[in-house]
Order: sequence, then structure tokens, then C-alpha cells
Amino acid sequence: MGSVLIRGGTVVDGTGAEGRRADVRARDGVIVEVGPGLAPAGGDERVLDAGGAVVTPGFIDNHTHVDPALWWDPSCDPLPQHGVTTVLMGNCSLSLAPVRAKDRAEVTSLFCYIEDLPEAAFDASIPWSWESWPEYRRSAAGRGYGVNTAGFVGHTPLRLFVMGAQAWERAATPAERAEMARVLDASLAAGALGLSSSMGFDEDRDKRPVPSRLADDAEYEALFDVLAAHRRTVQFIPAQTGGWAMRADVERMGRLCSPRDLTHTWIGIFHDSDHPHSATRNLDFALDLQKQGIHTLPQISPRTLDIRVNWQGGMSWYALVEGWHRAVQASPAEKRALLADPAWRDTAREEWDRVPRTMIPHRFPERMRFVEVGRPELARWVGATLADLVAERGGHPSDVLADFLLDNDIEVGLVGIGVANSDPDGVAETLTHPAALLGNSDAGAHLQMMCATGDSTLLLTRHVRDRDDLTLPAAVHALTGRQADAFGLTGRGRVAAGAHGDLTVFALDELRWDSDVFVDDLPAGGARLRRPEGGYRYTVVAGEVVQEAGTLTGARPGGFIDGG
Repeated sequence: MGSVLIRGGTVVDGTGAEGRRADVRARDGVIVEVGPGLAPAGGDERVLDAGGAVVTPGFIDNHTHVDPALWWDPSCDPLPQHGVTTVLMGNCSLSLAPVRAKDRAEVTSLFCYIEDLPEAAFDASIPWSWESWPEYRRSAAGRGYGVNTAGFVGHTPLRLFVMGAQAWERAATPAERAEMARVLDASLAAGALGLSSSMGFDEDRDKRPVPSRLADDAEYEALFDVLAAHRRTVQFIPAQTGGWAMRADVERMGRLCSPRDLTHTWIGIFHDSDHPHSATRNLDFALDLQKQGIHTLPQISPRTLDIRVNWQGGMSWYALVEGWHRAVQASPAEKRALLADPAWRDTAREEWDRVPRTMIPHRFPERMRFVEVGRPELARWVGATLADLVAERGGHPSDVLADFLLDNDIEVGLVGIGVANSDPDGVAETLTHPAALLGNSDAGAHLQMMCATGDSTLLLTRHVRDRDDLTLPAAVHALTGRQADAFGLTGRGRVAAGAHGDLTVFALDELRWDSDVFVDDLPAGGARLRRPEGGYRYTVVAGEVVQEAGTLTGARPGGFIDGG
């Protein structure tokens, strides 16, 4: 833990209050003084210049999947370069514990499919020196990170741990419910943040619903009794239709959580330009529940979802089951054979026309843009859309795309443009809605589809500096104090004496939010999409500077923090 004095800045303290001129001193990882005219103490205290800048609590990203990445990149690049000092992981019913040795391959495959991670990097980095969650925490806690981390227990591995293969098939018996409750209790006692679950969305590569989706109310009640005893939180995914099915899952979760006074937070609300009132309708629904005393927190995000197809796997075509999803999951040789097979093409065309939507906007070829090709003589198509290609070549879009992939040895960068959150005005409506909780980032996941880091910077540049949708104190509160309050992160999210020394220093006019680019820095030769640094002067974790002017310092003072 370090000691710093940040001088000459305007403190925006995370409460929503207006900024004030003050210096901030952190000693041994804890803020000890906030006030004007603080003098340097000498010794090992580092003095940071915040002239013309603001000093805020470190940002908290509540929805990440950095659990695996911590093992190959403990610096958590580029999260610190976007002001983040604390991340919550283990979301979406997926965590790295509890996992029995016999289930490791299955959990790896499931994690890598749903979160679009390269299995080679996973296999090269995860030591699997644990089975239980407390063992996992002990293994991971002493390594040191560029950010603080806190983890949910994933409902899916919890079911597998207790039920084995039957977790995919049925509801739990009373004895199995009791054992799951015991395992969860031990995990929470060891510091787990809560439980994450999936009620209505995630599947494996073979289209089987993940095990948490088979849980009945009796199972949830047994687990939630344990959560209530520890005063912890639930994170879950409802059905992602945006309509009645999503609201039905949220109502079910509210019915289960409310008698136990549990907070539950859920993902999946994005502004949809094709259905412009859907997001606010769901947020209004959540607000009605909140007014009834139900602690439900729907997560929203400022980021436009431009989704790149990962031709080597992933779930970008998940709804086109027999056609494009099957092709994406196939080996390279099988992929080429399928793309050329007349029977597959018949199936793919029929499904393309029948299925209304998947992650890639296949029904709108004008929203599918080529950003890379494998053959130089076809480079003129970079920047063009599938609609442009269809207009020149003729034929069904599915066939034209299959031909183009074969022409390029399947080395085609194809991006679904504006899949969600494409209208800044609509996004602003969600950001300013009183029911909403900033989140939904997915940082650390979908590494070949998008870079999910940098939402903090987009919020501050586009929606505070450029559009005035939010005041700076309101945005900082959304990134810090509101997060700490929602998840029970005691001593975080505020600039105040006695709080943890996690701080971010920036000037609004120095921030920038740039497009993500591929970098080849994953284990086993893998690549990922990475967002360039955001223009922050300093990011401080536990009183140590972890990034300065966009460059990581190499310091790794972050560790596992306990829930509760």
C-alpha cells in the first residue's frame, strides 16, 4: 500500500455533491486527509499534480468477466487506463469456482463459449489449483492486481459441483438444495460478493440451457436464505427479449428476493432504435417495482454495440442454430465444407429469413460492414456492407456471405453495426432514468467481438462533456458511490477520510474515447480487441499509482476484496 498527496484539483467526492477545491492525502492505502492547502509530508509520499483536473473516487465496474484474464494479465489492461480501480466478476452464473477436477474441461468450454474467450489462453493460464470457492480465493488473492477485485459465486458451476451431469437435466432434490446452500454459505464466509444466475438466456455450444436455468423456486429460496443471512447481492440475466419474458423473470426474482430484503441487479437493457420505447418501458417497470420496496436494479450502458463476428466460435450467430451458428462452431476444414455444401446453404437461407434476430443484424445487410478481408485483390470491399456486396453479386445474402468467406479463406472481418445503443438521444434517456444502475459492460469478455472496456470514458466524454446529458457530479456518483452502495462495498466510492485510497484524476478536456484495435498479446498466440488509453492523468489503487498518463506503472496493489 502506498502514500500519495494529490494537490491542486477539484474534488468530486462520489456523493453527487458539487466539486470543491481540495487536496487529498492517502497514507498506507487509506485516505487520511481531504482539505485545502495540504503540505507535502516528505518521506515516501508521492505528490501528484491535479491542477486543472478533478479528483474522484476510483471507478467501479460492476459487470465484468475478468476472472480468467487475471491469470494472464494481472495488470487488467486497459481498465486502469480508463479510471477503473475495482471490478466485480463472476457474473452471468459463471465463475471459476466451485469446480471439481472432473468438470474443469466442461466449465472451460462453457465459459469460453458464452464469454467468447480463446480456450488456448484459458488452458495456458488457469492453474486450477482449487475446487472450492475459498480455495480459489486463497489461490488468487495473493498475486496482486492493477485493480481491486470482488467475485460472485456462479450458480451454474455451483449446480455442477453438487449435482454433476444431472445439473443439466433437472431441478435439485431437497438434499442437493441443502448441499448447494452449504457450499454457498462457505463461499460467502470466505468473502464472495453474492450469487450470480441466469434465468432465461445463456446456452452452451450445443444449445442446452445452462444449468442455472433449471433451478426452481425452492432452489432459489434455499440459496437466497443463505444470501440474506450474509446480507449479500444477487446478479442475474433474465430473458433477453426486452419484452414480457424479461419482465416475467424480473418479477419472479423480485418475488423471491423481496421477503428476504435482498438486492438483485440484472442486465440486458439497451436502447433499440427499431423499438425505441422498449428500454424506457422496462426501466419504468423496474421503477414501479422499486416504489413497491423491491430492491431491483436494472443495468444500463452508454456504449454502442458494434459486434464483430468471431468465425472461430462464440455466440454471435446463436439464434441461427442449424445454419450460421453451426458453421461458426465447426473446425476450419468443416467450416469450408459446410459453406460450400448445397444442403447447408438451403438450411442457412431458410433460417436467415425465418429467424427475426440474433446478435448480428442479419436481416439488415446494410448494417453488416466488412472491416477486413483476406485477399488483397478484394480490399475494395473494406468499409462496404453486405448489402453493397449483394447488390453487385446478386443472390441471397446468406449465399453471398458464404461465397465471400470462401473467397477470402474465411479471413473476413465482419461487424454488425449499431446492434444496440446506436442513438445517443435514446442512450441518454436510459442513463438519466432514476431506476437505472450503470453497468452492463462485460469487460474481459467477448475479446474477439468487441472491447468492453472504456464505458466510463464514453460516459464522461459524450454524455457529460459533449452533450450535457449528465452533470459531472451525477456521472461520478453513477460510477462510484452508487456502485459501492448497491453492492455493499464498504469504504469505497467516496473521497473522504477513512475511505480506501482508490482515486482517479482527470480533466474532462483531456479525455478521449477511441475505437478498439486488435493486439496480439494473449497467451498461446491469441489476439484481442483492446481500447486505447483514455487520457486519464492518474489512477491510484490503495494509495499507489497504477497508471500515469496512459501508461501502466507496473504496480499491482489491488487484491481480492470481501463482500459485505
